[in-house]
Amino acid sequence: MNGGELVLDGEAPTGDEPPQPAELTRKQKKKKEKVMRVLQRDAGAVLHTLEVKEILPVSGTVNWTEDPEIVCCYNWSEDARSNTIFVPGQPPKWTPPDLPHTLKLDGGLKYSDYNYVRNNRNPYEPMFHALNIMNPNFQFHNVDVIADRNNLRKLLEFVAGKSNGPWRLDLYVVQNTLIIVKKDSSFWKKANDQGYGDNFEQAFTIPGEGMEDATSHYRAIRYEMGPLNVVVRFEADAHYDGSDELNPSEAQHVKGDLLQRPFFDFRAPIQVVQKGHIVPMSQMAELKSTVYKPDNCKRVACMDQLWFGRTKHLFTGYYSIKDEGGVIRSIKQEDATERIKKWETTQQENLRKLANLLSLLKKMVKNEPPPIRSLMLVRETSNGPLIIRKLGFKQHIVSRDFFQKHWARRDTYSQQGGSRGSYNPGYGRARGDSYAGRSYSNPDLNSTDLRRNNLGSSRGNHNVYHGTGGYQGGELNRGRGYGGGYNGGSSGQGNVGRGRGRGRGYSAYGGGGREEGLSRQH
Repeated sequence: MNGGELVLDGEAPTGDEPPQPAELTRKQKKKKEKVMRVLQRDAGAVLHTLEVKEILPVSGTVNWTEDPEIVCCYNWSEDARSNTIFVPGQPPKWTPPDLPHTLKLDGGLKYSDYNYVRNNRNPYEPMFHALNIMNPNFQFHNVDVIADRNNLRKLLEFVAGKSNGPWRLDLYVVQNTLIIVKKDSSFWKKANDQGYGDNFEQAFTIPGEGMEDATSHYRAIRYEMGPLNVVVRFEADAHYDGSDELNPSEAQHVKGDLLQRPFFDFRAPIQVVQKGHIVPMSQMAELKSTVYKPDNCKRVACMDQLWFGRTKHLFTGYYSIKDEGGVIRSIKQEDATERIKKWETTQQENLRKLANLLSLLKKMVKNEPPPIRSLMLVRETSNGPLIIRKLGFKQHIVSRDFFQKHWARRDTYSQQGGSRGSYNPGYGRARGDSYAGRSYSNPDLNSTDLRRNNLGSSRGNHNVYHGTGGYQGGELNRGRGYGGGYNGGSSGQGNVGRGRGRGRGYSAYGGGGREEGLSRQH
C-alpha cells in the first residue's frame, strides 16, 4: 500500500495463530475510496478479461534502432489566468552549481502531468495545437498508437508480471489510431517533505531565454515499436549541450514551492505563443537524485523512462542527509546508451508482449460501434488482470478541426448549408463549431486532396493562435487578421457538425455570417 503505516488490529499473533490482516489507516482508506470512484465512474459491462499469461510476444524484435522524429513540442505558461502554451518551447538547460550544494526537502503541491491538470477532459489538445504550428501537414493515418510515456510504462509492467495496480486508462480509436488517456483521482500530489527530486531539478537547471514563465517542457516523438508506429508524449527534464557555465544571475533562479492549487479557467480556449527554440533529441537529459553511499553509489532504475522517451543522457545527483537538508556531493553525468541496450535485451520478450497488447486493445476498440469508439481499461487490484469494460460516457478525444486536418485529408466533405456531408461514420444532432464566413477561394483550403465544397456564410468559433511572427497564409485564408501567426478574424470558409450548428466569434479560418448544415461527426 502507498502512504501511511500499516496498523495491526488487536494483539500481536502468537506462533499458533494466523497473522491478523493489516488494517488500513484513515488516510489509506480515503485514498482507496478515491481510486475506486475513478475505476467505477462511467463503468459499463465487462467485455474482456486479460491475464498476463494470455499476452504472447509478437514475432520479430522491438528495438531502438533509429532516432525518433520530433512531431511537436511545447511548454505550458505558468500563468493560471490563461490557457497559453509556448511553441516550440524549450526544456531547461543543465547548469549545475558548485558542489557540495544543499537542497531543501520537496514541499508544497506538485503536479504529475500538467496537460491533465490544465485540460483533464481533453489532455491531448495542447499537443495538437503545437502540431498545427510546427508540423501542420503531419498525418496520423499510419500511426497506430498515441500515448503518454507513463501509460506505456504501466502496460509494460503488467505484461512483465509486476504489481502496479489499481489504475485506469480510457481507450479511443480515431480511424486507425489508438489513443490512450489516463484517469486518476487527482493529478496533484503533496510532496510531504519527502525526497529532493523537484528541488534538485530546479537548482541544477535554468530556463531558456524568455522561458522564465514556462512550466514543464513536453514533446511528442514518433518511432517504430516493432510492428507498430507510435507517437509518444513525455516530459523532458532538461537539455545538455556540453556547456555547464552558470553566471550569478542564473544561479539565483530557483522557484519556491506551490502551497495551493492555482485556479484555472478550463473553458478558455488554448492560445499559442511562438517562443523558444527546438532542441534536438540528442541533447535531452533525464535527471534523478538518490542517497549517497561512499561504498556503493547505486544506479537508479529508470531505463524504461529513457527507452520510451528515446533519451540517452542520465544525470544523477547523489546526496547525503544533514540537519540543513540534502547535500549533493557528487554528480554522475552518463551517456546511458549501453545500459539502455542491455535493458532492451533483457526486456525484449516483454517489449514484444507490449506491442501485441497494444494491437489487441486497438482491435477491441475498433470493433465498437461508431460514432465514438472507446472502451475502459482497468487493473482493479495490484496484481490482478486487465479488465476491458464498456465506457458509459463518451466524448470526442480529437476535436473536429484537428481531425479534419490530421486524419481526414482523404475524406469527402460537403459544406453547403442544408446539405449532407461525411465526417467519419455515424450521425448526431449537436451544436457544432463553424469555421467559416463570407467565403472565397484559397488553394490550400480547397485543394483537390481535400475535395471540399466550401459554400455558406457563417460566424465560427475556433481557438485563436497568437504568435510573434511567421506561420501566416498557406493553411489559412487571409483577411482581416491581426498579429503575426495563425491569427483569426479573417474571412474564410468551412463547415459545421450535423444539426443546427451555430457559432459566433472569430475563427482562425474566418468569421462573419451564419451557417447551418448537416455533416457526419466522428
